[in-house]
Amino acid sequence: MSGSNRNDTPSSWGIVLASLLVALVLRTLPWSGWGLWLRPDFLLVAVLFWTHRAPARMGLGLAWLLGLVTDFQQGIVLGQYALAYVLGVYLVQLWHRRLAAFNLPQQSLHIFAILLLVQMVALAAGWISGRPPTDGMSFLSTISGALLWYGLMLGSRLRFAA
Repeated sequence: MSGSNRNDTPSSWGIVLASLLVALVLRTLPWSGWGLWLRPDFLLVAVLFWTHRAPARMGLGLAWLLGLVTDFQQGIVLGQYALAYVLGVYLVQLWHRRLAAFNLPQQSLHIFAILLLVQMVALAAGWISGRPPTDGMSFLSTISGALLWYGLMLGSRLRFAA
């Protein structure tokens, strides 16, 4: 990578892996009540963030693997979140240039739509496998996920600004 691209894309594997590990730990913390309903999918948002910021480091294969880790951690049918994560990464890859052209609020709205679609795919896979959701509040996490995206992008723009 060239030196000028380094400011635009912080692509060190150490940073990527550390942030994914922190996101996985945040996902596995015992949340309850409103915190559980409002908890964003930290791992998915981190995967989407790195798909956008360092596309050479994050791809469909890693998204599938991290989705399987989420499936295993949640104790659900293997592939439910793996499929959803791959869909989210695919959409961010597909809209990469569009996302880069938008300002942060517009990006957050696009990410909200992606998170909502991913949530619907994960819920549909759960229904098909015979494990429907127990409540209707799970969609609140898409709002907090979009807000988390906004914060991550704002922080990365301030941190890695030229």
